[in-house]
Amino acid sequence: MKSKYLKILILFAIIIALVFGVLIYKRHSRNVIEEIVSMNDMINILIAGRDSYNDNMFRFFSLVTINPVNKNIGITFIPPDYRILMNDDGTKLKKISEVDFYYFDRIRYTLKKDIQMNVPFYIILYSADVIRSVNLLEGVNIFFIDQIQNTSKKDFGLQYLDGEKVVQYINSVEQNSIYMKYDRILDIFLTLYNDKDNIKKLFSYKFISELFRNIRTNLMSQEIYSIAEVALNGANIDSTLLPGDFNNGYYTVDELSYMSYQQEFLTNLVLQSEPDSNVKIKILNGTNIPGLARKLRNDLIRDGMNVVEFATSNYPTIHDSIIICRQSDMKSVKRISDMTGIGKIYFVTDTRQLSNILIIVGEDMAK
Repeated sequence: MKSKYLKILILFAIIIALVFGVLIYKRHSRNVIEEIVSMNDMINILIAGRDSYNDNMFRFFSLVTINPVNKNIGITFIPPDYRILMNDDGTKLKKISEVDFYYFDRIRYTLKKDIQMNVPFYIILYSADVIRSVNLLEGVNIFFIDQIQNTSKKDFGLQYLDGEKVVQYINSVEQNSIYMKYDRILDIFLTLYNDKDNIKKLFSYKFISELFRNIRTNLMSQEIYSIAEVALNGANIDSTLLPGDFNNGYYTVDELSYMSYQQEFLTNLVLQSEPDSNVKIKILNGTNIPGLARKLRNDLIRDGMNVVEFATSNYPTIHDSIIICRQSDMKSVKRISDMTGIGKIYFVTDTRQLSNILIIVGEDMAK
Protein backbone atom coordinates (compact mmCIF):
# COMPACT_ATOMS: atom_id res chain seq x y z
CA MET A 1 0.00 0.00 0.00
CA LYS A 2 2.79 2.42 0.95
CA SER A 3 4.54 1.60 -2.32
CA LYS A 4 1.36 2.45 -4.24
CA TYR A 5 1.01 5.85 -2.53
CA LEU A 6 4.70 6.55 -3.13
CA LYS A 7 4.28 5.90 -6.86
CA ILE A 8 1.27 8.22 -6.97
CA LEU A 9 3.23 10.97 -5.19
CA ILE A 10 6.17 10.55 -7.56
CA LEU A 11 3.84 10.68 -10.58
CA PHE A 12 2.15 13.78 -9.16
CA ALA A 13 5.53 15.44 -8.58
CA ILE A 14 6.59 14.65 -12.16
CA ILE A 15 3.38 16.19 -13.53
CA ILE A 16 3.86 19.35 -11.41
CA ALA A 17 7.48 19.61 -12.58
CA LEU A 18 6.43 19.25 -16.22
CA VAL A 19 3.72 21.92 -15.87
CA PHE A 20 6.15 24.36 -14.26
CA GLY A 21 8.76 23.49 -16.89
CA VAL A 22 6.32 24.28 -19.70
CA LEU A 23 5.27 27.55 -18.04
CA ILE A 24 8.90 28.63 -17.57
CA TYR A 25 9.73 27.65 -21.17
CA LYS A 26 6.74 29.59 -22.50
CA ARG A 27 7.70 32.64 -20.50
CA HIS A 28 11.30 32.65 -21.68
CA SER A 29 10.41 31.84 -25.28
CA ARG A 30 7.39 34.14 -25.61
CA ASN A 31 7.50 37.05 -28.04
CA VAL A 32 4.44 39.25 -27.77
CA ILE A 33 6.14 41.86 -29.97
CA GLU A 34 6.24 39.47 -32.93
CA GLU A 35 2.51 38.85 -32.45
CA ILE A 36 1.84 42.61 -32.41
CA VAL A 37 3.96 43.13 -35.53
CA SER A 38 2.19 40.28 -37.34
CA MET A 39 -1.14 42.02 -36.66
CA ASN A 40 0.26 45.43 -37.78
CA ASP A 41 -0.65 46.92 -34.40
CA MET A 42 1.20 49.74 -32.66
CA ILE A 43 3.92 48.89 -30.14
CA ASN A 44 3.51 51.15 -27.09
CA ILE A 45 6.11 51.36 -24.32
CA LEU A 46 6.04 53.66 -21.31
CA ILE A 47 9.54 54.76 -20.27
CA ALA A 48 9.94 56.09 -16.73
CA GLY A 49 13.09 57.52 -15.25
CA ARG A 50 14.71 59.19 -12.27
CA ASP A 51 18.18 60.41 -11.31
CA SER A 52 18.48 58.23 -8.23
CA TYR A 53 16.66 55.27 -6.74
CA ASN A 54 13.48 56.17 -4.86
CA ASP A 55 11.19 53.19 -4.45
CA ASN A 56 8.87 52.91 -7.45
CA MET A 57 8.10 56.59 -8.13
CA PHE A 58 9.61 58.51 -11.03
CA ARG A 59 9.98 61.99 -12.48
CA PHE A 60 10.45 61.50 -16.21
CA PHE A 61 7.85 59.82 -18.42
CA SER A 62 7.55 59.26 -22.15
CA LEU A 63 5.38 57.06 -24.30
CA VAL A 64 7.25 55.54 -27.24
CA THR A 65 4.99 54.37 -30.07
CA ILE A 66 6.33 52.33 -32.98
CA ASN A 67 4.31 51.63 -36.11
CA PRO A 68 5.69 48.33 -37.48
CA VAL A 69 4.04 48.92 -40.88
CA ASN A 70 5.83 52.11 -41.95
CA LYS A 71 8.49 52.06 -39.19
CA ASN A 72 7.50 55.55 -37.94
CA ILE A 73 8.33 56.25 -34.30
CA GLY A 74 6.52 58.71 -32.06
CA ILE A 75 7.64 59.98 -28.66
CA THR A 76 5.05 61.56 -26.36
CA PHE A 77 6.52 63.28 -23.32
CA ILE A 78 4.19 63.18 -20.33
CA PRO A 79 4.23 65.97 -17.71
CA PRO A 80 4.96 64.67 -14.17
CA ASP A 81 1.72 66.36 -13.02
CA TYR A 82 -0.37 64.21 -15.39
CA ARG A 83 -3.50 63.03 -13.58
CA ILE A 84 -3.85 59.29 -12.96
CA LEU A 85 -7.21 57.74 -12.10
CA MET A 86 -6.55 55.52 -9.09
CA ASN A 87 -10.07 54.06 -9.30
CA ASP A 88 -12.49 53.61 -12.17
CA ASP A 89 -14.97 56.29 -11.11
CA GLY A 90 -12.24 58.97 -10.90
CA THR A 91 -12.87 59.93 -7.27
CA LYS A 92 -9.28 59.13 -6.28
CA LEU A 93 -6.54 60.96 -8.18
CA LYS A 94 -2.75 61.13 -8.11
CA LYS A 95 -0.07 62.75 -10.23
CA ILE A 96 1.85 60.22 -12.29
CA SER A 97 5.06 61.18 -10.45
CA GLU A 98 3.35 60.20 -7.17
CA VAL A 99 2.14 56.80 -8.35
CA ASP A 100 4.05 53.77 -7.13
CA PHE A 101 4.83 51.66 -10.22
CA TYR A 102 3.22 48.74 -8.45
CA TYR A 103 0.06 50.42 -9.79
CA PHE A 104 1.24 50.46 -13.41
CA ASP A 105 -2.17 49.09 -14.35
CA ARG A 106 -3.74 52.40 -13.20
CA ILE A 107 -1.35 54.39 -15.41
CA ARG A 108 -2.19 52.04 -18.27
CA TYR A 109 -5.92 52.41 -17.59
CA THR A 110 -5.73 56.23 -17.59
CA LEU A 111 -3.73 56.43 -20.83
CA LYS A 112 -6.24 54.10 -22.48
CA LYS A 113 -9.11 56.30 -21.29
CA ASP A 114 -7.45 59.62 -22.24
CA ILE A 115 -5.70 58.90 -25.55
CA GLN A 116 -7.13 55.51 -26.62
CA MET A 117 -3.70 53.85 -26.47
CA ASN A 118 -3.06 50.40 -25.02
CA VAL A 119 0.31 50.53 -23.23
CA PRO A 120 1.24 47.03 -22.01
CA PHE A 121 5.00 47.50 -21.64
CA TYR A 122 7.30 49.64 -19.50
CA ILE A 123 11.02 50.30 -19.16
CA ILE A 124 12.46 51.93 -16.03
CA LEU A 125 15.72 53.87 -16.22
CA TYR A 126 17.90 55.47 -13.56
CA SER A 127 20.92 57.68 -14.21
CA ALA A 128 23.23 54.71 -13.64
CA ASP A 129 21.39 52.81 -16.39
CA VAL A 130 21.75 55.75 -18.79
CA ILE A 131 25.47 56.07 -18.04
CA ARG A 132 26.07 52.38 -18.62
CA SER A 133 23.96 52.26 -21.80
CA VAL A 134 25.61 55.31 -23.40
CA ASN A 135 29.05 53.93 -22.62
CA LEU A 136 28.12 50.58 -24.20
CA LEU A 137 27.03 52.55 -27.29
CA GLU A 138 30.47 54.22 -27.23
CA GLY A 139 29.20 57.69 -26.31
CA VAL A 140 27.37 60.36 -28.29
CA ASN A 141 28.42 63.55 -30.11
CA ILE A 142 26.29 66.65 -29.41
CA PHE A 143 26.75 69.99 -31.16
CA PHE A 144 26.83 72.82 -28.63
CA ILE A 145 25.34 76.16 -29.67
CA ASP A 146 23.91 77.88 -26.63
CA GLN A 147 22.38 75.05 -24.60
CA ILE A 148 24.55 75.83 -21.59
CA GLN A 149 24.30 79.14 -19.76
CA ASN A 150 27.28 81.47 -20.21
CA THR A 151 28.49 79.45 -23.19
CA SER A 152 31.95 80.58 -24.26
CA LYS A 153 33.41 80.36 -27.75
CA LYS A 154 35.39 77.29 -26.79
CA ASP A 155 32.12 75.51 -26.01
CA PHE A 156 30.72 76.08 -29.53
CA GLY A 157 30.96 73.03 -31.75
CA LEU A 158 30.86 69.26 -31.58
CA GLN A 159 31.31 67.76 -28.12
CA TYR A 160 31.85 64.10 -27.24
CA LEU A 161 29.74 63.01 -24.27
CA ASP A 162 30.28 59.79 -22.37
CA GLY A 163 27.61 58.41 -20.05
CA GLU A 164 28.43 60.71 -17.12
CA LYS A 165 28.48 63.79 -19.35
CA VAL A 166 25.17 62.80 -20.95
CA VAL A 167 23.48 62.80 -17.53
CA GLN A 168 25.11 66.16 -16.73
CA TYR A 169 23.93 67.52 -20.08
CA ILE A 170 20.33 66.50 -19.39
CA ASN A 171 20.34 67.88 -15.85
CA SER A 172 22.10 71.20 -16.55
CA VAL A 173 18.97 73.04 -17.70
CA GLU A 174 17.73 76.37 -16.43
CA GLN A 175 15.60 76.18 -13.26
CA ASN A 176 15.72 72.37 -13.42
CA SER A 177 12.85 72.50 -15.96
CA ILE A 178 11.50 69.04 -16.79
CA TYR A 179 10.39 70.33 -20.20
CA MET A 180 13.88 71.52 -21.08
CA LYS A 181 15.17 68.14 -19.87
CA TYR A 182 12.77 66.53 -22.34
CA ASP A 183 14.45 68.59 -25.10
CA ARG A 184 17.90 67.40 -23.99
CA ILE A 185 16.75 63.78 -23.85
CA LEU A 186 15.45 64.18 -27.39
CA ASP A 187 18.86 65.54 -28.47
CA ILE A 188 20.53 62.37 -27.22
CA PHE A 189 17.94 60.01 -28.65
CA LEU A 190 17.81 61.64 -32.11
CA THR A 191 21.59 61.85 -32.33
CA LEU A 192 21.97 58.17 -31.53
CA TYR A 193 19.14 57.26 -33.88
CA ASN A 194 20.64 59.31 -36.71
CA ASP A 195 23.77 57.21 -36.23
CA LYS A 196 21.79 53.96 -36.31
CA ASP A 197 23.86 52.51 -39.17
CA ASN A 198 26.86 52.41 -36.85
CA ILE A 199 24.72 51.15 -33.97
CA LYS A 200 23.56 48.30 -36.22
CA LYS A 201 27.17 47.11 -36.30
CA LEU A 202 26.89 46.47 -32.55
CA PHE A 203 23.42 44.97 -32.87
CA SER A 204 23.08 41.37 -31.75
CA TYR A 205 20.99 39.39 -29.29
CA LYS A 206 24.00 39.24 -26.97
CA PHE A 207 24.48 43.03 -27.14
CA ILE A 208 20.78 43.73 -26.45
CA SER A 209 20.86 41.34 -23.49
CA GLU A 210 23.94 43.10 -22.11
CA LEU A 211 22.43 46.54 -22.70
CA PHE A 212 19.29 45.67 -20.73
CA ARG A 213 20.95 43.39 -18.20
CA ASN A 214 20.23 45.60 -15.16
CA ILE A 215 17.32 47.59 -16.55
CA ARG A 216 13.90 46.93 -15.05
CA THR A 217 11.22 46.10 -17.61
CA ASN A 218 8.36 43.68 -18.21
CA LEU A 219 9.74 42.94 -21.69
CA MET A 220 11.72 39.77 -22.33
CA SER A 221 15.15 39.95 -23.99
CA GLN A 222 13.81 38.44 -27.22
CA GLU A 223 11.01 41.04 -27.26
CA ILE A 224 13.47 43.90 -26.81
CA TYR A 225 15.51 42.42 -29.66
CA SER A 226 12.40 42.38 -31.90
CA ILE A 227 11.61 46.01 -31.00
CA ALA A 228 15.20 47.02 -31.83
CA GLU A 229 14.96 45.23 -35.19
CA VAL A 230 11.90 47.31 -36.11
CA ALA A 231 13.20 50.59 -34.66
CA LEU A 232 16.64 50.42 -36.29
CA ASN A 233 14.95 50.26 -39.67
CA GLY A 234 12.73 53.23 -38.87
CA ALA A 235 11.83 55.96 -41.33
CA ASN A 236 10.90 58.96 -39.24
CA ILE A 237 10.75 60.13 -35.64
CA ASP A 238 8.25 62.69 -34.39
CA SER A 239 7.74 63.93 -30.86
CA THR A 240 5.23 65.94 -28.90
CA LEU A 241 4.23 66.92 -25.39
CA LEU A 242 1.01 65.22 -24.35
CA PRO A 243 -1.59 67.93 -25.10
CA GLY A 244 -3.70 69.06 -22.19
CA ASP A 245 -4.06 71.69 -19.50
CA PHE A 246 -3.82 72.14 -15.73
CA ASN A 247 -6.96 71.64 -13.70
CA ASN A 248 -6.86 71.89 -9.89
CA GLY A 249 -3.13 71.17 -9.88
CA TYR A 250 -3.36 68.16 -12.20
CA TYR A 251 -2.39 68.02 -15.88
CA THR A 252 -5.45 66.61 -17.65
CA VAL A 253 -6.35 65.54 -21.18
CA ASP A 254 -9.85 66.46 -22.35
CA GLU A 255 -11.66 65.52 -25.56
CA LEU A 256 -10.36 68.53 -27.51
CA SER A 257 -6.79 67.75 -26.43
CA TYR A 258 -7.20 64.16 -27.55
CA MET A 259 -8.56 65.24 -30.95
CA SER A 260 -5.55 67.51 -31.40
CA TYR A 261 -3.22 64.67 -30.41
CA GLN A 262 -4.92 62.30 -32.83
CA GLN A 263 -5.01 64.66 -35.81
CA GLU A 264 -1.61 66.31 -35.45
CA PHE A 265 0.47 63.46 -34.07
CA LEU A 266 -1.05 59.98 -34.26
CA THR A 267 -2.16 60.44 -37.87
CA ASN A 268 1.44 61.12 -38.91
CA LEU A 269 2.49 57.85 -37.28
CA VAL A 270 -0.09 55.90 -39.25
CA LEU A 271 0.26 57.56 -42.66
CA GLN A 272 3.28 57.25 -44.92
CA SER A 273 3.80 60.98 -44.64
CA GLU A 274 6.02 63.03 -46.89
CA PRO A 275 8.55 65.55 -45.53
CA ASP A 276 6.92 68.84 -44.50
CA SER A 277 7.43 71.27 -47.39
CA ASN A 278 6.43 74.15 -45.10
CA VAL A 279 9.18 73.48 -42.57
CA LYS A 280 10.53 76.79 -41.22
CA ILE A 281 14.22 77.38 -41.91
CA LYS A 282 16.66 79.88 -40.45
CA ILE A 283 20.01 80.47 -42.20
CA LEU A 284 23.10 82.01 -40.64
CA ASN A 285 26.30 82.91 -42.46
CA GLY A 286 29.01 81.31 -40.33
CA THR A 287 31.89 82.82 -42.33
CA ASN A 288 33.50 86.18 -43.11
CA ILE A 289 32.45 85.80 -46.75
CA PRO A 290 29.45 88.05 -47.46
CA GLY A 291 26.34 86.86 -49.28
CA LEU A 292 26.44 83.11 -48.55
CA ALA A 293 23.30 83.06 -46.40
CA ARG A 294 21.39 85.16 -48.93
CA LYS A 295 22.44 82.88 -51.81
CA LEU A 296 21.32 79.73 -49.98
CA ARG A 297 18.08 81.47 -48.99
CA ASN A 298 17.30 82.31 -52.62
CA ASP A 299 18.09 78.74 -53.71
CA LEU A 300 15.81 77.20 -51.09
CA ILE A 301 12.95 79.63 -51.76
CA ARG A 302 13.23 78.84 -55.47
CA ASP A 303 12.85 75.16 -54.53
CA GLY A 304 9.66 75.94 -52.61
CA MET A 305 11.07 75.96 -49.07
CA ASN A 306 10.03 78.40 -46.34
CA VAL A 307 13.00 80.46 -45.13
CA VAL A 308 11.78 82.62 -42.24
CA GLU A 309 15.08 84.33 -41.39
CA PHE A 310 18.64 84.78 -42.64
CA ALA A 311 21.44 86.70 -40.99
CA THR A 312 25.10 86.71 -40.02
CA SER A 313 26.12 84.25 -37.31
CA ASN A 314 27.33 85.48 -33.94
CA TYR A 315 29.09 82.16 -33.41
CA PRO A 316 32.73 81.41 -34.31
CA THR A 317 33.38 80.93 -38.02
CA ILE A 318 33.11 77.40 -39.37
CA HIS A 319 34.54 75.66 -42.43
CA ASP A 320 31.93 72.93 -42.97
CA SER A 321 28.26 73.88 -43.24
CA ILE A 322 25.93 72.22 -40.77
CA ILE A 323 22.20 71.59 -40.37
CA ILE A 324 20.74 71.71 -36.88
CA CYS A 325 17.35 70.15 -36.24
CA ARG A 326 15.44 72.19 -33.65
CA GLN A 327 12.39 69.92 -33.56
CA SER A 328 12.11 66.22 -34.32
CA ASP A 329 11.33 65.62 -37.98
CA MET A 330 14.05 63.49 -39.48
CA LYS A 331 12.45 63.23 -42.91
CA SER A 332 12.39 67.00 -43.39
CA VAL A 333 15.96 67.38 -42.13
CA LYS A 334 17.21 64.73 -44.54
CA ARG A 335 15.29 66.36 -47.38
CA ILE A 336 17.01 69.69 -46.66
CA SER A 337 20.32 67.84 -46.46
CA ASP A 338 19.74 66.33 -49.92
CA MET A 339 18.69 69.68 -51.39
CA THR A 340 21.66 71.63 -50.03
CA GLY A 341 24.33 68.94 -50.14
CA ILE A 342 25.07 69.58 -46.44
CA GLY A 343 25.83 66.23 -44.85
CA LYS A 344 26.54 67.23 -41.26
CA ILE A 345 23.28 67.03 -39.30
CA TYR A 346 23.01 67.70 -35.57
CA PHE A 347 20.14 67.79 -33.09
CA VAL A 348 19.72 70.65 -30.63
CA THR A 349 16.04 70.60 -29.68
CA ASP A 350 14.44 73.87 -28.67
CA THR A 351 10.67 73.91 -29.05
CA ARG A 352 10.63 77.63 -28.20
CA GLN A 353 12.24 78.50 -31.54
CA LEU A 354 10.17 79.76 -34.49
CA SER A 355 12.29 77.79 -36.96
CA ASN A 356 12.35 73.99 -37.18
CA ILE A 357 15.74 73.87 -38.89
CA LEU A 358 18.82 76.04 -38.49
CA ILE A 359 21.49 76.06 -41.21
CA ILE A 360 24.88 77.59 -40.45
CA VAL A 361 26.69 78.15 -43.74
CA GLY A 362 30.39 77.37 -43.71
CA GLU A 363 33.31 78.31 -45.96
CA ASP A 364 32.74 75.13 -48.01
CA MET A 365 29.66 76.80 -49.59
CA ALA A 366 31.86 79.50 -51.15
CA LYS A 367 33.47 76.96 -53.49
